[in-house]
Amino acid sequence: MKVLVCCESSGIVRDAFTAAGHDALSCDLKPTLSPGKHYQGNALDLLYNEYFDLVIAHPPCTYLCKAQLFRCIPGSSYQIEQYKAFQFFLDIWCSPQVNIVIENPIGALSRLFRPPNQIIYPWWFGNDHSKDICLWLKNVSPLIATCYSPGRRPMSNHTNSKMSQVKRSEIRSRFFPEVAAAMASQWTEIHILG
Repeated sequence: MKVLVCCESSGIVRDAFTAAGHDALSCDLKPTLSPGKHYQGNALDLLYNEYFDLVIAHPPCTYLCKAQLFRCIPGSSYQIEQYKAFQFFLDIWCSPQVNIVIENPIGALSRLFRPPNQIIYPWWFGNDHSKDICLWLKNVSPLIATCYSPGRRPMSNHTNSKMSQVKRSEIRSRFFPEVAAAMASQWTEIHILG
């Protein structure tokens, strides 16, 4: 299966699909942090010019997550940035690709677009974190929990006030290998609905 993982520099999801035998490519404006197939550039270049059996996208959540919604004052520069972030989400969703998964945290997308098809948690897949992961699914079946973890640690356990805001954001937005492995094992040709 040919898989594109948009807005991913870590290679976590790409590597999970590659390990499962798929032809996976990550794409981000930044270079990849781990060796593997990676396109450094705008994801829309690939989405509108190539075909993929499955697209998984992690668009930036800086202006869409609930933690920053208080900044969205009508007419503010923040509102303009939120509109741009939402437009990028729509550009991915409305691309000619048939099978699409978009991941983002709880926030503005439920109001601007619609509620997610599924909300999952890392502890459903053996990781002991409690972060909400919203999934908007187009022609893809919901993920099924694989291994419940008794732990429920917040993501803030990995960050502290001495870190820069950029570093804290990078750590909080990093995807979970256990969830990526579940995606790679469950989203195969027979689980793609399109």
